[in-house]
Formats: sequence, C-alpha cells, structure tokens
Amino acid sequence: MSQQPKATLYAAPLVIPVTGPVICGGAVAVRDGRILHVGTRAWVEQKLTEDGLSAQQVDVRPWRGLVTPGLVNAHTHLQYTGMASVGSREYPSFRAWELAFNKIYDSPEQKPWREWSHQGARQMVEAGITAAADVVSDVEAADALLSQGLHGIAYWEVMDWDNEDWKQHGKEALLDHIAQIRRMGVTELGISPHAPYSLGSGPLLDLPDIARQLGMRLHIHLGETPAEAGHLPSRLTNQTSWAWNRTEWQSFNDLKRAGAGASAIQFLDQLAVLGPDVHIAHGVHASREDRRILRQRGVSVALCPRSNRVTCTGADAPVARYLEEGNPLCVGTDSLSSCPSLDVLDDIAMLYDIAIAQGYEGPDLSHRLIRMMTLGGAEAMGLNCGPKRIGQINVGARADLAFFDVPVDVSSPQALEDTMERFVRHGSGTCRATIIEGRVAYDRIWN
Repeated sequence: MSQQPKATLYAAPLVIPVTGPVICGGAVAVRDGRILHVGTRAWVEQKLTEDGLSAQQVDVRPWRGLVTPGLVNAHTHLQYTGMASVGSREYPSFRAWELAFNKIYDSPEQKPWREWSHQGARQMVEAGITAAADVVSDVEAADALLSQGLHGIAYWEVMDWDNEDWKQHGKEALLDHIAQIRRMGVTELGISPHAPYSLGSGPLLDLPDIARQLGMRLHIHLGETPAEAGHLPSRLTNQTSWAWNRTEWQSFNDLKRAGAGASAIQFLDQLAVLGPDVHIAHGVHASREDRRILRQRGVSVALCPRSNRVTCTGADAPVARYLEEGNPLCVGTDSLSSCPSLDVLDDIAMLYDIAIAQGYEGPDLSHRLIRMMTLGGAEAMGLNCGPKRIGQINVGARADLAFFDVPVDVSSPQALEDTMERFVRHGSGTCRATIIEGRVAYDRIWN
C-alpha cells in the first residue's frame, strides 16, 4: 500500500515571504494548513527528511513563476459585484457617481446580494486574494468570505442615523443585525461606521464603544470626499482645536456648515474613534497633521486609487507622503460599483505610478507595495500576529499562498529587483493558483 502524502512542497525560482528576505530557488512546505518550513529548496527538503518524512510522503509541486503570501484586499464591498455597470462609467463628480449608485441600490426590484457577493469572493480567489475586509450593508451578503473559505472580516455597515433616531432605535437594530449574521455562521465580524458625513455624532461616539465591548474591529470610509478636507493650518491639532472642539457638534456636517475648518479625520479623533483596532478606507484628503494623527493612533490606511478616479474624489491620495512619513498602509479595490476589477494588483500598479509622479524616490517602492497587499492588509485587520496570522510566509502561519506567472530573473541583484518591479507593475491577471490554509482553492497549474 502506497503511503499518503503528509506534507506538500511548493517550489519556485522566487519565493517572497515578506517577513524575511526573498528566496531564490525557494520552497514552502505545508502541513495541516500551516507553513511547516520555508527556505531554499535543498534546505526545506533536508528539513523534511529530518522530520522523518520519506519522499513518498511529500507531494512536490513545482512552479516556474513566483510565490507570495495570499494577497489581502483591505477594502471591498463584495455584495455590489453585480453593479459593475456603475463602476465602468465616468462621472463629473462624486455626487454624480453617488446618484448612479443609488439608482440601482434603491430601485424596487430585489437584488441577489448573496449571489453577487459570492461571485465577488470567487473573483478574488482567482486573483490570488485569500483575505479581505468586506463591508456589508445587507445581511444576506454577510457570508461572502465564508463561501470561499477566505480569511478576513465582514464589517457590518452602519449609516444614515441621526442622533435622535440612533438614541431611540440604533443600538437595538445594530445588535439584531449582528445576531442575524452570526446565525449565518460568520464568526469574524466587525463594525463599519460608514463615514463622518452619514452619521450623527451620537452614533459616531457609541459605535466604537460597542465594537470594543464586543471585541470587534472597526473600518471607516474617511478622508474620501473633498468635503472632508480641513482648512486649518497643518500643525498640531491641540494648537488649532481650541477654536472648535468646545462645541458639542451634532454632526460633522454641522461643523462644516459653521465653517469651523476641521477635517473629518480631526473631528473623529476628537471623538476618540480612532485607534489601532481601526483601519480607514481612502484617506485621500489627509493633510500633514491628519497623517500624523493616523500614525499616532496606529490607524492603517487602505488606499483605493482606481475607485478614487471613478468616484471623482478630487485628488489622488498622498501616496508618496504616506510612504515617506511611515503611515501603515494597505490596499483595497473597493467594489465593482466603483472599480473595474477585484484584483488588488491593478491598484498596486496605479499606486506605483502615483508614488513616482508625486516624487517618491526610494529604491524600495516595489518591496513596500508588495508589503501593502500582504502583511499590510493583515495588520489592518489584526491578523499579522498569533495563530491566525496571514500575509506572510513563515513557520506556523496559515498556509495562504498565491502563484503568479511572472517571468523571473534572479541572475543578478538588479535582475531580481527588476523582477519585483515587473510583478507590481504587470502582475495583474497572472495568478495561476491560490492556496487557502493549505487547501487548493484555485488551480491552473497542477490539475
């Protein structure tokens, strides 16, 4: 009787662990859904032998391209996958895009949110994505990640509550929705206060407390629209906030109408919303002081450059400044209602161009972009450490891997750097296999 394989060895000319140096002629050994060993192929094979595994007990799967940790989409709305007609058009303003979105979302015909969300989850798997921050606004779409065995968090979106209605009914409605979602089998759940302009200050104060009492993380659209930009001198907030923070503003919109000049980021900071359990989407309109606040509070920023162009956010995010100043960064596609695809490598390629155009001169740009779409996304959701860690290839981490059909040249240090740059600029659409916790979720190589 032949022995059943007890480990799988994936070998490739280039392995990018992210938490360690790139490995030329590398290999990753996987067992029971975890990374068992990672290193050069010869070293990994030696370690498997030392583990007592015979050649018959190791399933060897070679690949000609490069291997990365599973990619992380740090901001998306999978339930809008069926609204691609909105995301494929051009608009003169954010409001014009919003009206086109609402025309479909608010139409009386029933939308197959669950089916659309599952389709979006499958598209991500086929792009090498193994985890996501999925913002959910209709309960039936809440199990999108679960449908494909993806890691990440489903964030229940809370919006359009003024202070009085929230006080009367808001918390009860929120807890009811959370209970419904949990009954669907969704265990990784967070809360997404939609944006400062769609909620009163009451819910913006309460939602972080509720999330933290329940042990949940938070995800917020912030600094996305021109109206969220501030007009105060970009110096320490405690030097400018005295002029406005003593008023109990009913909402950010009231503050704006009064001409107080504070940004949405500064407003939420005064409400103690921000913290290391929060990551934001977009961060387009973020001054030097806004960026400092985000760094100091430990808030990661999910950059969504293609979505920002479609929805006319008025500018590109200050990518070069974020990089130079050291803000924690990740990347998101947003939904197909504002973006042509759910492949984060399309956004990474645009971020490369934006950073260069904004004057970023560091020689490490490709490396930092790869980190953004792997470990950066994991950090944003608190999945960078411990037994649930993803976004990295190291011993004991979840065995999430992506295999890309990108020409690899490791004949010299410069050739290796050129390969990394080729990947971030032209890697979109090249995923050929995706492994999620040791399970083959997508395979165009070995089957």
